[in-house]
Amino acid sequence: MHTYAQPELNIRGVVNKKINSIDENQSITITGFGSDESGGAHLKITPVGKENKIGFSSVKNLSFKIGSISEFWKVQALKEDVYYNLAKNGYQYNTRIQLEEEALQAIDYYKSRGLLFEDDYLESYLYSLVLRLFPDQMRDGRPGIINVKILRDLNPNACVYPNGTLFISTGLISTINTEEELMGVLAHEISHFALDHSIINYNKAVQRQKRAEFWAGFAAVAGAVADGYLGSKNPYYNSNSISILSTVLAYSIAISINERLGLKFSRDQETAADKSAVEIMKFIKIRHTALSSAFSKLKTYFTYTGNYMALSGEGTHPAIDERIKAIGFEGEFGVDKSYDKKISLVNTYMSKLEFFNRHFESSMNLIKRNINQLMATEEDYVLLAKSYLYMHDSEEKNLEALSFISKAKTINAIPCIDLYKTEALVLLRLGKKEEAKNSLLKYKSLLETNYTGKPIVTTSEIAYNCDDFICKELDWVAKMIFKIKQL
Repeated sequence: MHTYAQPELNIRGVVNKKINSIDENQSITITGFGSDESGGAHLKITPVGKENKIGFSSVKNLSFKIGSISEFWKVQALKEDVYYNLAKNGYQYNTRIQLEEEALQAIDYYKSRGLLFEDDYLESYLYSLVLRLFPDQMRDGRPGIINVKILRDLNPNACVYPNGTLFISTGLISTINTEEELMGVLAHEISHFALDHSIINYNKAVQRQKRAEFWAGFAAVAGAVADGYLGSKNPYYNSNSISILSTVLAYSIAISINERLGLKFSRDQETAADKSAVEIMKFIKIRHTALSSAFSKLKTYFTYTGNYMALSGEGTHPAIDERIKAIGFEGEFGVDKSYDKKISLVNTYMSKLEFFNRHFESSMNLIKRNINQLMATEEDYVLLAKSYLYMHDSEEKNLEALSFISKAKTINAIPCIDLYKTEALVLLRLGKKEEAKNSLLKYKSLLETNYTGKPIVTTSEIAYNCDDFICKELDWVAKMIFKIKQL
Protein backbone atom coordinates (compact mmCIF):
# COMPACT_ATOMS: atom_id res chain seq x y z
CA MET A 1 0.00 0.00 0.00
CA HIS A 2 1.30 3.48 -0.94
CA THR A 3 1.17 6.32 1.57
CA TYR A 4 2.24 9.80 0.51
CA ALA A 5 2.24 13.17 2.15
CA GLN A 6 0.10 15.22 -0.24
CA PRO A 7 -0.96 18.84 -0.50
CA GLU A 8 -4.61 19.78 -0.85
CA LEU A 9 -5.67 19.80 -4.52
CA ASN A 10 -8.88 21.79 -3.89
CA ILE A 11 -10.37 21.11 -7.32
CA ARG A 12 -13.99 22.22 -7.27
CA GLY A 13 -16.55 20.34 -9.34
CA VAL A 14 -20.21 19.48 -9.87
CA VAL A 15 -21.63 15.99 -10.39
CA ASN A 16 -23.28 15.75 -13.80
CA LYS A 17 -24.29 12.12 -13.45
CA LYS A 18 -24.81 10.25 -10.16
CA ILE A 19 -21.61 8.73 -8.77
CA ASN A 20 -22.30 5.94 -6.25
CA SER A 21 -24.35 7.67 -3.54
CA ILE A 22 -23.53 11.21 -4.71
CA ASP A 23 -26.52 12.76 -6.42
CA GLU A 24 -26.52 14.71 -9.65
CA ASN A 25 -25.87 18.47 -9.29
CA GLN A 26 -24.06 17.89 -5.99
CA SER A 27 -21.05 20.19 -5.51
CA ILE A 28 -17.87 18.45 -4.43
CA THR A 29 -14.20 19.30 -3.90
CA ILE A 30 -11.43 16.90 -4.85
CA THR A 31 -8.96 17.26 -2.02
CA GLY A 32 -6.36 14.62 -2.93
CA PHE A 33 -5.79 11.09 -4.15
CA GLY A 34 -4.46 7.77 -2.86
CA SER A 35 -4.26 4.03 -3.38
CA ASP A 36 -5.37 1.08 -1.33
CA GLU A 37 -3.95 -2.34 -0.49
CA SER A 38 -5.44 -3.91 -3.62
CA GLY A 39 -3.53 -1.46 -5.79
CA GLY A 40 -6.58 0.53 -6.80
CA ALA A 41 -6.33 4.32 -7.06
CA HIS A 42 -8.98 6.78 -5.90
CA LEU A 43 -9.72 10.46 -5.47
CA LYS A 44 -10.45 11.91 -2.05
CA ILE A 45 -13.43 14.25 -2.01
CA THR A 46 -15.72 16.27 0.21
CA PRO A 47 -18.45 16.31 1.40
CA VAL A 48 -17.44 13.28 3.47
CA GLY A 49 -21.04 12.71 4.60
CA LYS A 50 -21.98 11.27 1.21
CA GLU A 51 -18.80 9.62 -0.04
CA ASN A 52 -15.19 10.31 0.86
CA LYS A 53 -13.64 8.79 -2.22
CA ILE A 54 -14.45 8.01 -5.85
CA GLY A 55 -12.63 6.17 -8.61
CA PHE A 56 -10.67 8.04 -11.26
CA SER A 57 -13.09 6.70 -13.88
CA SER A 58 -15.76 8.92 -12.34
CA VAL A 59 -13.95 12.08 -13.52
CA LYS A 60 -15.93 11.89 -16.78
CA ASN A 61 -19.11 12.49 -14.73
CA LEU A 62 -17.84 15.78 -13.33
CA SER A 63 -17.69 19.33 -14.57
CA PHE A 64 -15.33 21.84 -12.97
CA LYS A 65 -15.41 25.38 -11.67
CA ILE A 66 -12.11 26.95 -12.69
CA GLY A 67 -11.30 30.32 -11.15
CA SER A 68 -7.51 30.61 -11.59
CA ILE A 69 -4.63 29.46 -13.77
CA SER A 70 -3.48 27.15 -10.96
CA GLU A 71 -6.91 25.48 -10.86
CA PHE A 72 -6.91 25.21 -14.66
CA TRP A 73 -3.69 23.17 -14.72
CA LYS A 74 -4.81 20.94 -11.84
CA VAL A 75 -7.97 20.10 -13.79
CA GLN A 76 -5.90 19.36 -16.90
CA ALA A 77 -3.61 17.11 -14.84
CA LEU A 78 -6.66 15.32 -13.44
CA LYS A 79 -8.21 14.75 -16.89
CA GLU A 80 -4.91 13.54 -18.38
CA ASP A 81 -4.30 10.92 -15.63
CA VAL A 82 -1.37 12.73 -13.99
CA TYR A 83 -2.84 12.26 -10.52
CA TYR A 84 -3.79 8.67 -11.35
CA ASN A 85 -0.13 7.96 -12.16
CA LEU A 86 0.98 9.69 -8.97
CA ALA A 87 -1.49 7.64 -6.95
CA LYS A 88 -0.12 4.42 -8.50
CA ASN A 89 3.61 5.28 -8.62
CA GLY A 90 4.11 8.01 -6.05
CA TYR A 91 5.80 11.33 -6.67
CA GLN A 92 9.12 9.64 -7.55
CA TYR A 93 11.14 12.42 -5.96
CA ASN A 94 14.42 10.53 -6.42
CA THR A 95 13.75 10.26 -10.15
CA ARG A 96 12.79 13.93 -10.34
CA ILE A 97 15.98 14.91 -8.50
CA GLN A 98 18.09 12.87 -10.93
CA LEU A 99 16.40 14.49 -13.92
CA GLU A 100 16.81 17.91 -12.31
CA GLU A 101 20.55 17.32 -11.91
CA GLU A 102 20.89 16.18 -15.52
CA ALA A 103 18.85 19.12 -16.76
CA LEU A 104 21.18 21.49 -14.87
CA GLN A 105 24.18 19.71 -16.38
CA ALA A 106 22.70 20.20 -19.86
CA ILE A 107 22.11 23.89 -19.16
CA ASP A 108 25.71 24.29 -17.97
CA TYR A 109 26.86 22.61 -21.16
CA TYR A 110 24.83 24.99 -23.31
CA LYS A 111 26.16 27.97 -21.40
CA SER A 112 29.81 26.92 -21.45
CA ARG A 113 29.65 26.42 -25.22
CA GLY A 114 28.08 29.84 -25.84
CA LEU A 115 24.84 28.30 -27.09
CA LEU A 116 22.53 30.46 -24.97
CA PHE A 117 21.25 33.72 -26.43
CA GLU A 118 21.41 35.97 -23.39
CA ASP A 119 19.32 39.12 -23.54
CA ASP A 120 17.88 40.29 -20.21
CA TYR A 121 15.14 42.34 -21.89
CA LEU A 122 13.96 39.48 -24.09
CA GLU A 123 14.08 36.99 -21.21
CA SER A 124 12.03 39.38 -19.07
CA TYR A 125 9.49 39.64 -21.90
CA LEU A 126 9.25 35.85 -22.20
CA TYR A 127 8.74 35.49 -18.45
CA SER A 128 5.89 38.01 -18.61
CA LEU A 129 4.17 35.77 -21.18
CA VAL A 130 4.81 32.59 -19.19
CA LEU A 131 3.27 34.12 -16.07
CA ARG A 132 0.05 34.67 -18.01
CA LEU A 133 0.00 30.97 -18.89
CA PHE A 134 1.27 29.23 -15.77
CA PRO A 135 1.37 29.86 -12.00
CA ASP A 136 4.66 30.17 -10.16
CA GLN A 137 4.28 26.49 -9.17
CA MET A 138 1.75 23.68 -9.65
CA ARG A 139 1.33 23.40 -5.85
CA ASP A 140 0.21 19.80 -6.11
CA GLY A 141 3.31 18.23 -4.59
CA ARG A 142 5.40 18.19 -7.77
CA PRO A 143 8.55 20.31 -7.80
CA GLY A 144 9.70 22.61 -10.57
CA ILE A 145 8.96 26.06 -11.93
CA ILE A 146 9.12 27.37 -15.50
CA ASN A 147 12.61 28.71 -16.23
CA VAL A 148 13.03 30.23 -19.70
CA LYS A 149 16.24 29.95 -21.74
CA ILE A 150 16.84 31.07 -25.33
CA LEU A 151 18.91 28.72 -27.47
CA ARG A 152 21.06 29.90 -30.38
CA ASP A 153 19.65 27.69 -33.09
CA LEU A 154 18.69 28.29 -36.70
CA ASN A 155 15.97 25.64 -36.49
CA PRO A 156 12.60 26.65 -35.02
CA ASN A 157 12.48 24.48 -31.90
CA ALA A 158 11.15 24.56 -28.36
CA CYS A 159 11.22 22.02 -25.55
CA VAL A 160 10.71 21.87 -21.81
CA TYR A 161 12.92 19.85 -19.46
CA PRO A 162 11.53 17.81 -16.54
CA ASN A 163 12.61 20.52 -14.06
CA GLY A 164 10.59 23.17 -15.93
CA THR A 165 13.42 24.74 -17.93
CA LEU A 166 11.78 25.82 -21.17
CA PHE A 167 14.10 26.28 -24.15
CA ILE A 168 12.96 28.27 -27.14
CA SER A 169 15.23 28.76 -30.13
CA THR A 170 16.09 32.01 -31.83
CA GLY A 171 14.89 30.32 -35.01
CA LEU A 172 11.40 29.84 -33.62
CA ILE A 173 11.19 33.36 -32.19
CA SER A 174 11.97 34.84 -35.61
CA THR A 175 9.86 32.37 -37.64
CA ILE A 176 6.64 33.61 -36.06
CA ASN A 177 5.37 37.18 -36.16
CA THR A 178 3.08 37.79 -33.21
CA GLU A 179 2.98 37.60 -29.45
CA GLU A 180 -0.11 35.38 -29.54
CA GLU A 181 1.68 32.82 -31.74
CA LEU A 182 4.59 32.80 -29.31
CA MET A 183 2.20 32.27 -26.40
CA GLY A 184 0.65 29.34 -28.26
CA VAL A 185 4.04 27.68 -28.60
CA LEU A 186 4.89 28.39 -24.95
CA ALA A 187 1.52 26.98 -23.88
CA HIS A 188 2.20 23.76 -25.80
CA GLU A 189 5.56 23.23 -24.07
CA ILE A 190 4.18 24.18 -20.65
CA SER A 191 1.48 21.54 -21.20
CA HIS A 192 4.14 18.83 -21.54
CA PHE A 193 5.57 19.92 -18.18
CA ALA A 194 2.21 20.25 -16.39
CA LEU A 195 1.09 16.84 -17.68
CA ASP A 196 4.28 15.11 -16.46
CA HIS A 197 5.04 13.65 -19.90
CA SER A 198 8.78 13.35 -19.34
CA ILE A 199 8.29 11.40 -16.07
CA ILE A 200 5.86 9.05 -17.81
CA ASN A 201 8.36 8.48 -20.62
CA TYR A 202 11.21 8.00 -18.16
CA ASN A 203 9.23 5.26 -16.42
CA LYS A 204 8.76 3.47 -19.74
CA ALA A 205 12.48 3.40 -20.56
CA VAL A 206 13.79 -0.17 -20.65
CA GLN A 207 17.39 0.72 -19.87
CA ARG A 208 19.30 3.87 -19.12
CA GLN A 209 22.98 4.49 -19.63
CA LYS A 210 24.82 5.51 -16.47
CA ARG A 211 24.94 9.27 -16.09
CA ALA A 212 28.73 9.63 -16.06
CA GLU A 213 29.09 7.37 -19.09
CA PHE A 214 26.45 9.30 -21.05
CA TRP A 215 27.97 12.72 -20.44
CA ALA A 216 31.53 11.56 -21.09
CA GLY A 217 30.49 10.00 -24.39
CA PHE A 218 28.31 12.92 -25.33
CA ALA A 219 31.04 15.49 -24.65
CA ALA A 220 33.42 13.57 -26.90
CA VAL A 221 30.93 13.41 -29.77
CA ALA A 222 29.83 17.04 -29.47
CA GLY A 223 33.44 18.19 -29.23
CA ALA A 224 34.34 16.23 -32.36
CA VAL A 225 31.43 17.79 -34.24
CA ALA A 226 32.53 21.30 -33.24
CA ASP A 227 36.22 20.78 -33.87
CA GLY A 228 35.59 19.01 -37.15
CA TYR A 229 33.43 21.86 -38.36
CA LEU A 230 35.90 24.53 -37.31
CA GLY A 231 38.86 22.68 -38.76
CA SER A 232 37.29 21.99 -42.14
CA LYS A 233 35.15 25.06 -42.81
CA ASN A 234 35.95 27.87 -40.44
CA PRO A 235 39.70 28.45 -40.04
CA TYR A 236 39.09 31.79 -38.33
CA TYR A 237 36.17 33.59 -36.83
CA ASN A 238 35.10 37.20 -37.28
CA SER A 239 33.92 38.80 -34.03
CA ASN A 240 31.22 40.76 -35.84
CA SER A 241 29.99 37.88 -37.93
CA ILE A 242 28.66 34.47 -36.91
CA SER A 243 29.39 30.90 -37.96
CA ILE A 244 26.83 28.12 -37.96
CA LEU A 245 28.77 26.35 -35.23
CA SER A 246 26.04 27.08 -32.70
CA THR A 247 23.44 25.48 -34.95
CA VAL A 248 25.56 22.34 -35.39
CA LEU A 249 26.08 21.97 -31.65
CA ALA A 250 22.55 22.88 -30.61
CA TYR A 251 21.06 20.32 -32.97
CA SER A 252 23.38 17.50 -31.87
CA ILE A 253 22.78 18.30 -28.21
CA ALA A 254 19.01 18.42 -28.57
CA ILE A 255 18.72 14.95 -30.09
CA SER A 256 20.80 13.17 -27.44
CA ILE A 257 19.78 15.04 -24.31
CA ASN A 258 16.07 15.30 -25.11
CA GLU A 259 15.74 11.56 -25.53
CA ARG A 260 17.64 10.96 -22.30
CA LEU A 261 15.40 13.32 -20.33
CA GLY A 262 12.18 11.71 -21.56
CA LEU A 263 11.40 14.42 -24.12
CA LYS A 264 10.78 12.08 -27.04
CA PHE A 265 7.04 12.57 -26.73
CA SER A 266 4.50 10.23 -28.28
CA ARG A 267 1.85 11.34 -30.76
CA ASP A 268 -0.78 11.05 -28.05
CA GLN A 269 1.30 13.27 -25.78
CA GLU A 270 1.76 15.85 -28.54
CA THR A 271 -1.97 15.83 -29.20
CA ALA A 272 -2.71 16.22 -25.48
CA ALA A 273 -0.28 19.15 -25.28
CA ASP A 274 -1.94 20.82 -28.27
CA LYS A 275 -5.34 20.36 -26.66
CA SER A 276 -4.26 21.79 -23.30
CA ALA A 277 -2.54 24.71 -25.04
CA VAL A 278 -5.79 25.54 -26.85
CA GLU A 279 -7.76 25.34 -23.61
CA ILE A 280 -5.41 27.63 -21.63
CA MET A 281 -5.41 30.16 -24.47
CA LYS A 282 -9.20 30.20 -24.42
CA PHE A 283 -9.16 30.50 -20.62
CA ILE A 284 -6.97 33.62 -20.65
CA LYS A 285 -8.92 34.96 -23.63
CA ILE A 286 -6.37 35.04 -26.43
CA ARG A 287 -7.05 33.59 -29.88
CA HIS A 288 -6.35 29.86 -29.75
CA THR A 289 -5.90 29.79 -33.53
CA ALA A 290 -2.60 31.59 -32.94
CA LEU A 291 -1.17 28.12 -32.30
CA SER A 292 -2.34 26.82 -35.68
CA SER A 293 -0.99 30.00 -37.30
CA ALA A 294 2.40 29.30 -35.70
CA PHE A 295 2.27 25.71 -36.96
CA SER A 296 1.42 26.95 -40.45
CA LYS A 297 4.53 29.16 -40.44
CA LEU A 298 6.60 26.23 -39.20
CA LYS A 299 5.17 24.18 -42.06
CA THR A 300 6.44 26.79 -44.51
CA TYR A 301 9.87 26.68 -42.88
CA PHE A 302 10.00 22.86 -42.91
CA THR A 303 8.97 22.82 -46.57
CA TYR A 304 11.69 25.35 -47.39
CA THR A 305 14.38 23.35 -45.55
CA GLY A 306 13.16 19.92 -46.66
CA ASN A 307 12.25 18.62 -43.19
CA TYR A 308 9.56 16.30 -44.49
CA MET A 309 9.52 14.19 -41.30
CA ALA A 310 7.90 17.11 -39.46
CA LEU A 311 5.40 17.57 -42.28
CA SER A 312 4.37 13.96 -42.79
CA GLY A 313 3.89 12.77 -39.24
CA GLU A 314 6.17 9.78 -39.75
CA GLY A 315 8.10 10.65 -36.59
CA THR A 316 6.82 11.09 -33.04
CA HIS A 317 4.72 14.15 -33.88
CA PRO A 318 1.37 13.96 -35.68
CA ALA A 319 1.42 15.41 -39.20
CA ILE A 320 1.46 19.18 -39.02
CA ASP A 321 -1.63 19.53 -41.24
CA GLU A 322 -3.48 17.18 -38.92
CA ARG A 323 -2.54 19.33 -35.92
CA ILE A 324 -3.57 22.55 -37.65
CA LYS A 325 -6.96 21.08 -38.57
CA ALA A 326 -7.58 19.80 -35.02
CA ILE A 327 -6.86 23.22 -33.53
CA GLY A 328 -8.84 25.14 -36.14
CA PHE A 329 -7.33 27.48 -38.72
CA GLU A 330 -8.38 31.00 -39.62
CA GLY A 331 -5.36 31.92 -41.72
CA GLU A 332 -1.85 32.99 -40.75
CA PHE A 333 -1.56 35.97 -38.43
CA GLY A 334 0.01 39.10 -39.89
CA VAL A 335 2.99 41.05 -38.57
CA ASP A 336 2.72 42.41 -35.04
CA LYS A 337 4.84 45.57 -35.03
CA SER A 338 5.23 45.55 -31.26
CA TYR A 339 6.44 41.94 -31.34
CA ASP A 340 9.03 42.64 -34.02
CA LYS A 341 10.39 45.53 -31.96
CA LYS A 342 10.78 43.29 -28.93
CA ILE A 343 12.67 40.58 -30.85
CA SER A 344 14.80 42.84 -33.09
CA LEU A 345 18.11 41.56 -31.67
CA VAL A 346 17.01 37.99 -32.39
CA ASN A 347 16.19 38.99 -35.95
CA THR A 348 19.69 40.49 -36.28
CA TYR A 349 21.30 37.32 -34.95
CA MET A 350 19.17 35.08 -37.15
CA SER A 351 19.91 37.17 -40.23
CA LYS A 352 23.61 36.42 -39.65
CA LEU A 353 22.96 32.68 -39.40
CA GLU A 354 20.85 32.74 -42.53
CA PHE A 355 23.51 34.75 -44.38
CA PHE A 356 26.32 32.33 -43.50
CA ASN A 357 24.11 29.45 -44.58
CA ARG A 358 23.79 31.25 -47.93
CA HIS A 359 20.06 31.85 -47.40
CA PHE A 360 20.40 35.45 -48.57
CA GLU A 361 16.73 36.13 -49.19
CA SER A 362 15.79 34.87 -45.71
CA SER A 363 18.56 37.02 -44.22
CA MET A 364 17.31 40.12 -46.02
CA ASN A 365 13.70 39.49 -44.97
CA LEU A 366 14.72 39.42 -41.30
CA ILE A 367 16.70 42.64 -41.67
CA LYS A 368 13.78 44.33 -43.41
CA ARG A 369 11.57 43.42 -40.46
CA ASN A 370 13.94 45.43 -38.26
CA ILE A 371 14.06 48.28 -40.76
CA ASN A 372 10.26 48.43 -40.97
CA GLN A 373 10.05 48.89 -37.20
CA LEU A 374 12.93 51.41 -37.09
CA MET A 375 14.98 48.92 -35.07
CA ALA A 376 17.80 48.19 -37.55
CA THR A 377 21.38 48.72 -36.34
CA GLU A 378 24.48 49.27 -38.45
CA GLU A 379 25.03 45.50 -38.33
CA ASP A 380 21.72 45.00 -40.11
CA TYR A 381 22.44 47.53 -42.85
CA VAL A 382 25.96 46.20 -43.46
CA LEU A 383 24.65 42.64 -43.73
CA LEU A 384 21.96 43.85 -46.11
CA ALA A 385 24.65 45.43 -48.30
CA LYS A 386 26.62 42.14 -48.22
CA SER A 387 23.52 40.21 -49.28
CA TYR A 388 23.11 42.54 -52.25
CA LEU A 389 26.69 41.80 -53.32
CA TYR A 390 25.90 38.07 -53.38
CA MET A 391 22.51 38.40 -55.09
CA HIS A 392 22.93 41.28 -57.57
CA ASP A 393 25.47 42.95 -59.82
CA SER A 394 23.99 45.99 -61.50
CA GLU A 395 24.83 49.65 -61.01
CA GLU A 396 21.40 50.27 -59.54
CA LYS A 397 21.71 47.50 -56.93
CA ASN A 398 25.33 48.36 -56.12
CA LEU A 399 24.33 51.99 -55.49
CA GLU A 400 21.50 50.72 -53.29
CA ALA A 401 24.00 48.60 -51.34
CA LEU A 402 26.18 51.69 -50.94
CA SER A 403 23.18 53.58 -49.57
CA PHE A 404 22.82 50.91 -46.88
CA ILE A 405 26.43 51.52 -45.84
CA SER A 406 25.77 55.26 -45.69
CA LYS A 407 22.75 54.61 -43.48
CA ALA A 408 24.82 52.36 -41.22
CA LYS A 409 27.30 55.18 -40.63
CA THR A 410 24.54 57.40 -39.20
CA ILE A 411 23.32 54.96 -36.52
CA ASN A 412 26.18 54.45 -34.05
CA ALA A 413 24.43 51.74 -32.02
CA ILE A 414 26.64 48.65 -32.38
CA PRO A 415 30.12 49.29 -33.88
CA CYS A 416 30.52 47.08 -36.92
CA ILE A 417 34.06 46.30 -38.02
CA ASP A 418 32.81 45.01 -41.38
CA LEU A 419 31.35 48.37 -42.37
CA TYR A 420 34.37 49.83 -44.19
CA LYS A 421 35.42 46.48 -45.63
CA THR A 422 31.97 46.01 -47.16
CA GLU A 423 31.98 49.59 -48.38
CA ALA A 424 35.29 48.95 -50.17
CA LEU A 425 33.87 45.89 -51.92
CA VAL A 426 30.81 47.81 -53.10
CA LEU A 427 32.95 50.72 -54.32
CA LEU A 428 35.13 48.30 -56.29
CA ARG A 429 31.98 46.95 -57.93
CA LEU A 430 31.21 50.53 -58.98
CA GLY A 431 34.74 51.09 -60.27
CA LYS A 432 35.58 53.70 -57.62
CA LYS A 433 39.09 52.47 -56.84
CA GLU A 434 40.44 55.46 -54.92
CA GLU A 435 37.39 55.62 -52.67
CA ALA A 436 37.66 51.86 -52.12
CA LYS A 437 41.29 52.28 -51.10
CA ASN A 438 40.32 54.96 -48.54
CA SER A 439 37.67 52.63 -47.09
CA LEU A 440 40.25 49.85 -46.77
CA LEU A 441 42.59 52.22 -44.92
CA LYS A 442 39.79 53.03 -42.46
CA TYR A 443 39.15 49.31 -42.02
CA LYS A 444 42.86 48.79 -41.39
CA SER A 445 42.85 51.53 -38.74
CA LEU A 446 39.90 49.90 -36.93
CA LEU A 447 41.63 46.53 -36.96
CA GLU A 448 44.79 48.00 -35.48
CA THR A 449 43.24 50.19 -32.78
CA ASN A 450 39.98 48.66 -31.54
CA TYR A 451 39.98 44.89 -31.76
CA THR A 452 43.37 43.49 -30.74
CA GLY A 453 43.34 40.82 -28.06
CA LYS A 454 39.62 40.18 -27.72
CA PRO A 455 38.63 36.51 -27.53
CA ILE A 456 36.49 35.15 -30.34
CA VAL A 457 35.36 31.59 -29.82
CA THR A 458 36.54 28.58 -27.82
CA THR A 459 35.74 24.90 -28.32
CA SER A 460 36.87 21.93 -26.27
CA GLU A 461 40.28 21.83 -27.96
CA ILE A 462 40.60 24.78 -30.35
CA ALA A 463 40.73 28.44 -29.39
CA TYR A 464 40.73 31.25 -31.92
CA ASN A 465 41.33 34.82 -30.82
CA CYS A 466 41.08 38.23 -32.36
CA ASP A 467 44.83 38.41 -32.99
CA ASP A 468 44.53 35.50 -35.44
CA PHE A 469 41.64 37.18 -37.21
CA ILE A 470 43.34 40.59 -37.28
CA CYS A 471 46.57 39.21 -38.70
CA LYS A 472 44.69 37.54 -41.53
CA GLU A 473 42.58 40.61 -42.23
CA LEU A 474 45.53 43.02 -42.14
CA ASP A 475 47.33 40.74 -44.58
CA TRP A 476 44.27 40.75 -46.85
CA VAL A 477 43.95 44.56 -46.67
CA ALA A 478 47.59 45.05 -47.66
CA LYS A 479 47.17 42.74 -50.64
CA MET A 480 43.95 44.47 -51.67
CA ILE A 481 45.51 47.96 -51.54
CA PHE A 482 48.33 46.67 -53.76
CA LYS A 483 45.82 44.96 -56.04
CA ILE A 484 43.72 48.11 -56.48
CA LYS A 485 46.67 49.83 -58.12
CA GLN A 486 46.75 47.09 -60.76
CA LEU A 487 43.01 46.90 -61.45
